[in-house]
Amino acid sequence: SSSNVPGKLTLPHQPSISAGPSLLLFFSLSSLTPRLYNIERYEVMSNNSKLFYVEKYLGHGSYGKVAQCTRLDTNEKIAVKILRSDMTWAGKREAAVLKKIRKLDHDKNNLVRFHESFEYKGHICLAFEMLHLSIYDFMSCRDFKPMHLTEIRVITQQMLVALNALKSIGLSHADIKPDNIMLVNQKHFPFRVKLIDFGLADNVSKLPTGTMIQATGYRAPEVILGLPLDQGVDIWSLGMPDDDLLDTGIYTSWRYRGPYDEFASFDEMAKTGPEMKDTTEYEDTLAYLSLLKRMLHVDPRKRITTSKAMGHRFINMKHFPNDANPNPYMSAAFLTIKKSQLQEPSVKFKHFVTSSEVVSFKEESISMWRLRDFAPSTPPVLAFNRRVSDVYAM
Repeated sequence: SSSNVPGKLTLPHQPSISAGPSLLLFFSLSSLTPRLYNIERYEVMSNNSKLFYVEKYLGHGSYGKVAQCTRLDTNEKIAVKILRSDMTWAGKREAAVLKKIRKLDHDKNNLVRFHESFEYKGHICLAFEMLHLSIYDFMSCRDFKPMHLTEIRVITQQMLVALNALKSIGLSHADIKPDNIMLVNQKHFPFRVKLIDFGLADNVSKLPTGTMIQATGYRAPEVILGLPLDQGVDIWSLGMPDDDLLDTGIYTSWRYRGPYDEFASFDEMAKTGPEMKDTTEYEDTLAYLSLLKRMLHVDPRKRITTSKAMGHRFINMKHFPNDANPNPYMSAAFLTIKKSQLQEPSVKFKHFVTSSEVVSFKEESISMWRLRDFAPSTPPVLAFNRRVSDVYAM
């Protein structure tokens, strides 16, 4: 057989390969290099009396891998982030941040639920609730078909609530990107999301000036320039247009690559887009661009804050006409919110009036008609302010 031929090495379940000097050198060097991961698939990890069965690995990052596990005593699906063996310090740091976040309501504030941390085989392991898939993976699965504005609004609102909650305890996430925004359960709660991965999160007062935090495509100007940092870096990342994701379509048929590639200003985008079917859709597009422009202000001192962004008309839909007969565009917007079954935010946000708004119109009250055909009687889900809480009273 081939295993008896001189100069041949046969590994179990692997094709035969030549055992030349370079291969032997590789084997000798690899034996001296510590393994970054010592936990295999189908292994059972133990933490005191708790046992976690590793079913499969879901993905990996710079510092570690995420495994889908089953907690054997409860049969509960758990996502376990396994830090590399040489990244113990990063695991302990993230665990400390996660324990600080525990004081917040994870569901109302759209933050992933952290269960516990433990050490196994030299790895720091962080156990979380099991979520569905990231926004990036979701977009990839549908060939990066642009999102509709109604979908962008729901996701943006939830992330603003999450960032505002982190701000309330003095934290900045510092790594906002589509990979770190997870859909909870797209089938049962469409576009309900949670923020994950707090590996770079830190106290705002301790954000490292002169250090390259944030993913390259979502990095705020002040980070690049080495200027003082605050939570404005998260607002920039959330608003930063990406080639394929939230900004890929103001409407489903309109794509642009970014605010600096093809347009001199955000105002040009509204003029260049497809013909709008009705004035509500056009006004919604203008509202979206208005918010985006304020989130991407180069001067962090003038950049919109989380609380003001939550009160912006694109989020609270104050620019929608006060009409007893909602048009299809408005109905689609309200239905998207209803299907998401969002939790009511813990904080109320005042309306943020922009220069382009007519205040007298915006202060008109809104009746309960809009959602009465969608759901019988459930509590409010998005009480941004008095007017919007009426809209979402289901």
